[in-house]
Amino acid sequence: MVITTTIVGALALAVAIGAFLSIASRAKVDAREPPAIYSPIPFFGHIIGMLREGPLYIARISAQSSAPIFAMPMLGGKSYVCKNPQYAALIQRATSTLDFDGIVVNMTPRMVGSHAKTSRILVESQELMKRSHGIINPPLSQQHMGSIAAIQLAHFGDFINKIQNGHEVDLFRFITREVTAATMRSFYGPRNPFAVDPSLIEAFWDWEWEIVAYMVGVMRSVFARKAQAGLERCVKGFEKYAAEDGYKDASGLVQNRKALHEDFGISPHEHARLELGLCFGFNSNASITTFWVLNNIFSRPPLLAEVRAEIERNAIVSPGTIAFTKLRDNCPLLNSIYKETMRLAAPMTSARMVHEDTLIADTFLLRKGAVVQIAGGILHQDATIWGPDVSSFNARRFEHNWTGSKTDKDGNVSNAKGDQVHASAFRGFGGGASLCPGRFIAQMEIISLAAAVVCAFDLEAPQGKTTVEWDPPRDDKRFPFSVVKPLRELNVQLKRREGLEDVHWTLQA
Repeated sequence: MVITTTIVGALALAVAIGAFLSIASRAKVDAREPPAIYSPIPFFGHIIGMLREGPLYIARISAQSSAPIFAMPMLGGKSYVCKNPQYAALIQRATSTLDFDGIVVNMTPRMVGSHAKTSRILVESQELMKRSHGIINPPLSQQHMGSIAAIQLAHFGDFINKIQNGHEVDLFRFITREVTAATMRSFYGPRNPFAVDPSLIEAFWDWEWEIVAYMVGVMRSVFARKAQAGLERCVKGFEKYAAEDGYKDASGLVQNRKALHEDFGISPHEHARLELGLCFGFNSNASITTFWVLNNIFSRPPLLAEVRAEIERNAIVSPGTIAFTKLRDNCPLLNSIYKETMRLAAPMTSARMVHEDTLIADTFLLRKGAVVQIAGGILHQDATIWGPDVSSFNARRFEHNWTGSKTDKDGNVSNAKGDQVHASAFRGFGGGASLCPGRFIAQMEIISLAAAVVCAFDLEAPQGKTTVEWDPPRDDKRFPFSVVKPLRELNVQLKRREGLEDVHWTLQA
């Protein structure tokens, strides 16, 4: 959300009132707490900074402290920020006092506009959350995702084969909308709301684009108008889907989740809202990451040639047939590009509610009532972790180790054990209790669709242009609730590769 001068002025009126609270809170700091970084504007300063600069603000102020964890006092309370992978691992293990589910149940109702009654059910019922994990996590595991993967890969194959030679597109919109359509088909069946009414795909992305402003909840009709309209259209689509018994064709995960909500007295209308939260998890990150993977490959012709050779050598099992398991297990360069893309474009923050005073590493005290966040954006840009080329795309950074390797001064990557990056430094999928259960599905979607596009097409300049304008600027100042988006279109022409114009492409699990 872009903060306006009007909002700044309104907040300023409260600064005088908040000043004494800010001063009082400084006196209550325990000596064992992480060092605090105060804003020159008391009470609201850090909030204003984050609204203006997004994650860049936290990265900027973190430079004021060399401590692995620091505190940001705000609104009479505080948020702790962890920027060290060793301490991040310890925070992730402290599950008895640092709670992730509490973040989820407080965030979800704001995200989808739930009624107060639904919010109370989510917040007060630990059994609902416990059963929800048992419904969602197993079907998304690597061992059990086969049926979902088969549907999604078949959909992608049809998509690739239907593209007309020379078709011109904005690559971001083209890829994100297709991944959305495929994912909805895989989880919600052939009569899913977005298949019955394809315009709901755009409504979903209208909501997704302004989701942070919508969650803030201040004058949504002004600051999140498109998000509000898009969300309400999608909710009506899901209500119609339920009324027409569309759930009977959905995946077991979706059917069981619906039954769980009914068991806890969540109304059909409120369930329709909660479905949008699940759709966000299914669609946003994977689709945007696929776009950036394609940008990173096609913008570098030598790398494009290497990736094609790797896929053709290791993952094409018969003419025109690409096997996902071969891509996953035998194409280290493609998988490294995928992870490196996420390192740069997915600066995710993992948050925990501090339910009881917690001492980390016998050093830092996290006080009850605060929030502690593991700052992915800072960790992903730490040269002491990743090497001197930390701000640059390095296609081979994850080629030898799934957790990544520290590069030397020339950007070279070795497979030496001493160069392996700490497992908690990469935050693209969170970590610990917040580790994304859909990470295996995401890998399947991203590398399979990227491989199909790489093998089937050259991406050339559209008519009237001499070159493709790769690497669009990123929306780095918006707090990312999903992978960072581009700030302009990336227009390309999809030309079928010479000699492969008539190949019928198949993607298989």
